[in-house]
Amino acid sequence: MSTMYNGGNSPQPILVVENLWKRFPGVVAVKGASIRVFEGEIVGLVGENGAGKSTLLKCITSVIRKDSGKIFWFGRLVDFHSPSEALKNGIMYIPQDIVLARNLSILDNIFLGMEGKKLFSLKETRRELSAVKQLLSELGVDIDPRIKGREVGAAIAQITLIARALHFKAKLVALDEPTSALGPVEVERLLNIMVKLKSRGISMIFVSHKIEEVMKVADRIYVMRDGEIVAEFDRSKFDLNEIIKAMIAREIKEFYPKEKVTIGETILEVRNLSDYYGLVKRVSFYVRRGEILGIYGIVGSGRTEMTLTLIGYRRRKEGEIYVKGVRVDIEKPSDAFKYGIAYLPEDWRLALVYLLSVRENMSLPVVQNMKRVDLGLISPINLLTEKELALKFIETLRIVPRDPNRKALYLSGGNRQKVALTKLLATKADVLILDEPTHGIDVGTKVEIRKLMVDLAREGKAIVLISSELPEIINMSDRILVMREGRIVAEFTREQAKEEDIIRAAILERS
Repeated sequence: MSTMYNGGNSPQPILVVENLWKRFPGVVAVKGASIRVFEGEIVGLVGENGAGKSTLLKCITSVIRKDSGKIFWFGRLVDFHSPSEALKNGIMYIPQDIVLARNLSILDNIFLGMEGKKLFSLKETRRELSAVKQLLSELGVDIDPRIKGREVGAAIAQITLIARALHFKAKLVALDEPTSALGPVEVERLLNIMVKLKSRGISMIFVSHKIEEVMKVADRIYVMRDGEIVAEFDRSKFDLNEIIKAMIAREIKEFYPKEKVTIGETILEVRNLSDYYGLVKRVSFYVRRGEILGIYGIVGSGRTEMTLTLIGYRRRKEGEIYVKGVRVDIEKPSDAFKYGIAYLPEDWRLALVYLLSVRENMSLPVVQNMKRVDLGLISPINLLTEKELALKFIETLRIVPRDPNRKALYLSGGNRQKVALTKLLATKADVLILDEPTHGIDVGTKVEIRKLMVDLAREGKAIVLISSELPEIINMSDRILVMREGRIVAEFTREQAKEEDIIRAAILERS
């Protein structure tokens, strides 16, 4: 299976990248990166958000143009000008956010861009349909290839592009965060597909922040930090702690930096909260100053729906809400804000204005509050103070680049999430509800956000942490509530919390 060049006896890499550089305004995204990929090899590429992983992948696959450096493909110096040209030469790029042609069938999406392809005759259609069904079947999917792109979810869209790679006889498939939008079953299926492709001699570059998944299937792992390749690990030397250490350039003694904080009086109390849609059923709980209250439940348990009902985004059918012992009426999110309750949504992208700068996004809640206080008149903002505040948050959360005037549009996903979080901090709310605050980000950033939660609790904030990561819930919470089918079904103190008990409560009916 190994490829030889020039009559040599030792296997040669099919892809060699030498000293690749890529700059964007105000930031050097890739700094002299060099990697190699052999035939039938899965190469992992890991690093913190903003490390340059996706940019390097896009340069290799010609989604964006490199500034300098060399790319050798099967021993030949190449400079493809587009992803379609790269695909014709055997290199396929599969992006993180997959967008199929919505009004075309799965069949047409697979053949899209083929030279000389016109409308199929009936005979051709049957032949192509049969071929695509076979391709999809080999990938473990039994669907009708005639359904439209708009009718399928992320997992099937991804498999459609993998089938496209097989049809075009790609020799290298570059996957950018392929598991980020998938559930556990879909992730396992994708990893199995990757192993199957490898057995056919197809090579892959696997970009992901989920290091454990990469370690399952990769033959080698490259680590990027600040745009540079800083480490390479062979499979026999895989060590999670060493990989993480290379990613973040500092020791992490613990991933969950929880500290004992003095817990004060109750700030928020909810009694018998229900929504009009039957997804939230008589939920009662409280959270105190300095406390991190964890809420756990499987998908469909009603965690997010409960939160949205609490802050007035969903219509409340019944229930009472008390803030600092006083009953309040929250009918809309601005009411929650007025009473000192701030919310970071599960889809943190909803909290950002992409065309505004980091500084403007951070100060936006303050400006909105001033509009209300000043009866519609916008008071002048002290730009110096605003900039100082932005720089403080940038330093605290290590937002890259450290430029308060950079538009959110040009930040990496992890850094955008940090900016979304700072918007809550700028409100000076007493209660912070964080819905999946560490989802979809690298391990180093997770630790930073967890440290920030501890710091906020120490300042007397009450924090409600909603998370699907059970180790995070157990290790960061002072108390844990478990939700199932719209109800709170169990409560554990930090000392009582055991993983098996929490899972049992989350998935099993009470006897």
